[in-house]
Amino acid sequence: MGYRHVVRTGRLDQRYAAVLVVVLALAVFLLTWTGIRQSRADSFKLLVLQGKAFTEALAKAAQNAIVSESFYEYLVHRRYADIVLSLGDPDVHALNSQQLAQTAQTYDLYGVFVFSADTNLVAGVVIGGPQPTLPDFVLQEVAQLQTNPEEKYVLLLERGERPAEAIHYYLEITNRLDRVIVIMDNALYYEIALEQTQIGYLAQELAREQGVEYVMYQSTEGIVFSSRATGQLLAIESDPFLSAALEADSIMHRVYKFQDAQVLELVRPFATRKYPFGLLRVGLSLSGFLAVSRGFDRQMVALAAALFVLSSVVVLYLNVRQKRRDLALKYDKIKSVTDRIFEEMRTGVAAVDADGTLSIANEAFQQTFGIDTGIGRRWDDIIRVPELAFQRLISTGESSTEREVSVSVRGDSKSLLVATSRLHPSENLPGGLVVVVYDVTRLKEYEQQAARRERLSEMGDLAAGVAHEIRNPLNAISIAAQRLATEFAGGEKSDEYRAMTDRIRSETKRLNEIITRFLALTREQKDQKPEIDLSRLLAETVNFVRPEAESQGITVSVAVEPDLHVLGDTDVLKQVIMNLFNNAREAVAGQAGHVTVEAHTAANGVVISFSDNGTGIPENIRHKIFSPYFTTKRAGTGLGLTIVHKSVTDLGGEIRVEDSDFGGARFVITFPYPGRVTARLTEDA
Repeated sequence: MGYRHVVRTGRLDQRYAAVLVVVLALAVFLLTWTGIRQSRADSFKLLVLQGKAFTEALAKAAQNAIVSESFYEYLVHRRYADIVLSLGDPDVHALNSQQLAQTAQTYDLYGVFVFSADTNLVAGVVIGGPQPTLPDFVLQEVAQLQTNPEEKYVLLLERGERPAEAIHYYLEITNRLDRVIVIMDNALYYEIALEQTQIGYLAQELAREQGVEYVMYQSTEGIVFSSRATGQLLAIESDPFLSAALEADSIMHRVYKFQDAQVLELVRPFATRKYPFGLLRVGLSLSGFLAVSRGFDRQMVALAAALFVLSSVVVLYLNVRQKRRDLALKYDKIKSVTDRIFEEMRTGVAAVDADGTLSIANEAFQQTFGIDTGIGRRWDDIIRVPELAFQRLISTGESSTEREVSVSVRGDSKSLLVATSRLHPSENLPGGLVVVVYDVTRLKEYEQQAARRERLSEMGDLAAGVAHEIRNPLNAISIAAQRLATEFAGGEKSDEYRAMTDRIRSETKRLNEIITRFLALTREQKDQKPEIDLSRLLAETVNFVRPEAESQGITVSVAVEPDLHVLGDTDVLKQVIMNLFNNAREAVAGQAGHVTVEAHTAANGVVISFSDNGTGIPENIRHKIFSPYFTTKRAGTGLGLTIVHKSVTDLGGEIRVEDSDFGGARFVITFPYPGRVTARLTEDA
């Protein structure tokens, strides 16, 4: 009896065990299946997120590439414009073939030509290059430029069978519209630079990365550029997805069949000044992802066939872990491409969560704002710029904005272009902001230098035309006043009469000095500059002006490092030192003044500074002080600091203004070492 009871109990235990095994197997099966589905969904979401980041970074890089193309064209134009400017002095009508040949040799050109208003060749010479004469299309452009002179200049590029055979043709019409100057030059460096920076080259390089199938830009008119042959593709208006993406304000994605391969396609609206409005399309390979997914499906079939075999569950568990590692490796390979681009970008990129916490920031962003690390911190705690407050950025109704701000980072003033894009919240993303920061400080400096050079060029044309006509009457007035003072003085009001004639002579002398300064802006510095003893020149000049300064109650301090040498012109440098010293002396006039002159070596060259304890120069006008005619003095001409700036830059140096330690202003000049200048001139030659 008891035996049968024991056996029955064992059978019940076996049933319970079998049920338990089935339940455990089913539980493992369901848990594993749910985990796989969730892992697959999470992996795909991560792939989409990384693909969007890659596409956004590619769009910014493409815009930078387009800006680089335009900047190269601008630099080429400025070089040839300067050469034409040198030809126009003194008179382009007097140029002959010998002078043109000398100009071509000086600037290493293939040839230079001058055409009259009726398109006839006045003078011309060819000293090199694959073309013995100008081609017909250049002559046609000469006639077209004379027909439409408002274009002022034309830059043409003729590509050869090899990069070394590329030729630039630069055409510019003179101000009197009666001559056209044509320059023929080697375009090899331009071709090489353009090939390395243009957007098509960028797309091809990125498409070589593992996991990237293609990069293309498609407008409503067709394919603008593509990293590979695309074959037959639907037009934007024929594809509902592309039509919707064209109207969207964010990146859209889809799984797309491209040339018999499944790809994850990311599509972003894209527009620049150079290309028509269209779509930037990036295809990421799904072969690895799909291979891993199919592997998961096969494993689930094997698991279903061995539900009651506990060992199979263990094996399946190990296989699942291995497959998940494989999936992570595939994902890491794709992610590494975008991470490398993200970290090596020179443009700062950051993502801010909806609560104002910085979640992503690349190295360029941290360097731009001078922060060591900011991820996980509040935006307003690390970016202390009122214009960039988080609430101000997030509260705007626009999906994307751009603003230009000036910030001070570790003592350096920077101009930044900040572009923000809203991340609208979705099912799995909380929303927030994407912030892209461009450091346009150097670009602003280039713009100011270009504007200043253009004004100086205009002043040079004006000075050359009127200086002689003004000085002759001034000399006549001065001589007449001198004769009046010496030959016709007398009478009861002789003192008043003599004071009036002295006043006339004084004013004519002052006008003559203004013209001299005016003409100084148009003088070209000599290419070959001797090496001079800067320490001795500073000491002699300061000792010369010290007695007059001390008589006015101004203390002069000098701290000059011995044996400093620079390349320059002694008279020009002496004039620069005198102008800056007089500015400092005038700034402290009427009070107990202090002027300090310092000179020393630094990592970037020889540094000279002039500091005072005067009223200083407000931050909002510092960018204007080197511009012609700008002055804050009642009797000033606005040419002194302009001449100083031109003299320093002609000698290869740089000048800037900042606050001094005494509360006034400090002018800082940096000249390169003579050895560096010589090496650079030798390399250019």
